[in-house]
Amino acid sequence: MNNNFARFKAFYKTASLWSGSLLGLKQFYLKNFDFNHLKEGDALELPSIPQGTVLGKRAEYFFKFCVEESNNYKLLLSNVQIFKKKVTVGELDYIVKEISTGHIIHIELVYKFYIYDPEFASTEKSDLLIELSKYRGPNRRDHLIRKIKHLKNHQLPLLYSQETEDILTSHSIPLEKIRQQVCFLAHLFIPHKYWNHDFKYINKACIVGYYFKISAFAKAETKNTYFLPEKYAWKMTPFSMSDSFTFREVLENASKSLERGFAPLVWMQLDSGDFESFFIVK
Repeated sequence: MNNNFARFKAFYKTASLWSGSLLGLKQFYLKNFDFNHLKEGDALELPSIPQGTVLGKRAEYFFKFCVEESNNYKLLLSNVQIFKKKVTVGELDYIVKEISTGHIIHIELVYKFYIYDPEFASTEKSDLLIELSKYRGPNRRDHLIRKIKHLKNHQLPLLYSQETEDILTSHSIPLEKIRQQVCFLAHLFIPHKYWNHDFKYINKACIVGYYFKISAFAKAETKNTYFLPEKYAWKMTPFSMSDSFTFREVLENASKSLERGFAPLVWMQLDSGDFESFFIVK
């Protein structure tokens, strides 16, 4: 299962968090890329990613690979650091060119794992922002609203700084012809009882699992087989790993992990051979 094509496919199949535009942010879809020349089983040379690289940075390697492998886009610039008086003020993720149209696009990539917390008390004013504020990282340190505001107020406006324009000019890229989009990819985990909930504003294809509070998980013992994937494997479709765990072992492991401030992702294999994926949170 852990082959290069499967790893590439796991990234490429990640759903966009919303369709069209949300709060003025227009999506760039991974399905825009033409990979008709790639076939299942092809020997792909994936980028070499240093061990310990965080998920978001790993996604950046894969996105660049997608641009370079596609038939219909050309990579002009990637991961361009912008300096002001020798101080880094930000980074542009990608400048790409659509070959058929000549359109030049500045793309900011976001790759997130979120849980939906219906009980979160938001201080936002509009119904839209109140709803979006319920999407949070499993460790509760990351927030969808915060990321959207950072994109709108810092990352995207950086394109129009004088420092950025100087870099673009040096590469003969006309600033006035650049369009801006975000490729905002996400894996969503929801409360089990919300499986049939009518989620507003987001793409339901992002929903890949559910989550337990540790107190609820402790009361949900089964004889199923459990796996605790390392973070680099979180994007993969669940599969049987060499090290498996019992319910009690997972409960003990999760308790220790949460004490350190980290919510573990669990893959549970049922008697049928199917898998369920869930986080255990505080």
